Amino acid sequence: MTPEHVNPESSISYLHTREWHLNVSVEGGRGVAALKVEENEYWSAADGRVRVLERRPDSPAADHSNTGKVEWAPGLPTDPAELREYLLKDAPSAQHNVPPTLVLIASAQRLHNQAVPAALAEAFFQVLTAQPDLADLGEVPDRAGRTGQAYGFEFSFGPKRRLTLIFDPATHALLATEELMLEPGRMRVEVPAVASYVLYLEQGWVPNMSDRPLVREV
Repeated sequence: MTPEHVNPESSISYLHTREWHLNVSVEGGRGVAALKVEENEYWSAADGRVRVLERRPDSPAADHSNTGKVEWAPGLPTDPAELREYLLKDAPSAQHNVPPTLVLIASAQRLHNQAVPAALAEAFFQVLTAQPDLADLGEVPDRAGRTGQAYGFEFSFGPKRRLTLIFDPATHALLATEELMLEPGRMRVEVPAVASYVLYLEQGWVPNMSDRPLVREV
């Protein structure tokens, strides 16, 4: 399927990620932290069908399928003002003091479990980088060796952390995200420590839940 023939409304979304997540065990009364890597592939459809294929070095591959409600990325608003309103619609009430930027980032991460059309990727970029407390960190390489434009947000809602988003400088597609612990909280780990890191490696549109793109959008 070539890009000009793809109709996201009637196709299956495909996404390939590589993810690292912090695993903490207790040895001798102190936390021992290790980043565990996993390779994930996601298929999803507008009708709610979802398939996730998970691969970890120390366990057999896990293949999950279910049907439910899907926030279908091609159906989201691409006007930045409308998208911002959508991303904040379920934000906690003001009394909980959750920073709006944190809500926007979390919502964007949630919606990046499927292929994101170019116009929506641009809208995400415009919404997020318009936040005055999202700091421009300049160009950085991600863990796949791709150079991107990085933005960081530090927050103290719970133990202090920093979220970093890395965008493709040309297309503004999200390349990677990192969550860095700056305070240990209850986890008893040496900080700074990476809590999670996600590479968005490949995305595209396919006709079936078992297919991978022939022409891939990276």
